[in-house]
Amino acid sequence: MDHQFRKYLTKEQVFTIPNFMSIFRVVLLPFIIWTYWKGSYDVAVALLIVSAVTDVLDGIIARRFNMVSDLGKMLDPLCDKLTQGALLVCLAFRYWYVWLVFALLAVKDLTMSFLGAAAIRHRGAVHTAQWYGKLCTVILEVCMAVMILFPRLPEKWVIVLLLLCAAAILLSLTMYVIYLIGLIRSDKTQGAADAPKEEANP
Repeated sequence: MDHQFRKYLTKEQVFTIPNFMSIFRVVLLPFIIWTYWKGSYDVAVALLIVSAVTDVLDGIIARRFNMVSDLGKMLDPLCDKLTQGALLVCLAFRYWYVWLVFALLAVKDLTMSFLGAAAIRHRGAVHTAQWYGKLCTVILEVCMAVMILFPRLPEKWVIVLLLLCAAAILLSLTMYVIYLIGLIRSDKTQGAADAPKEEANP
């Protein structure tokens, strides 16, 4: 394992309340999927709300009690990605065109993972989630909750909700690409400025 990433697996990084709350969200995900496939749509949405509330609380606790960790900064968006991806796959079996949104989300997440890893290598720190990423999460989960809770929703409204999801994904992707490339470039510029200058030959 890369030494730069190994430091995020120390006891201080792992054993925090916000991280355990993120793990709880992952444990909750199979139950959301199971209740959806059973047709208990109201229960599935209720569990999704519990997951969303936990997501909000872990951030509040992390900041309030000084439990912010680099591992937590990686776990939180990972939980979001797993939840969104799983729900989109479930809905894709009801509406085939949901696969298009899923593919767009996959492109966004792969791009952000690549650029995020590059930023970590250059700066030695994990970037924090930005407002447009959280906005994207809220829009996706609210839209999917509506589609789950109302399985007989008219198709035109389903398409409107999916277009809203696609717009949120594209906005988040564009803003994050600009942000992460800016981090990488600023680090390189700073590194060049800090490098010792060679003395001129006499």
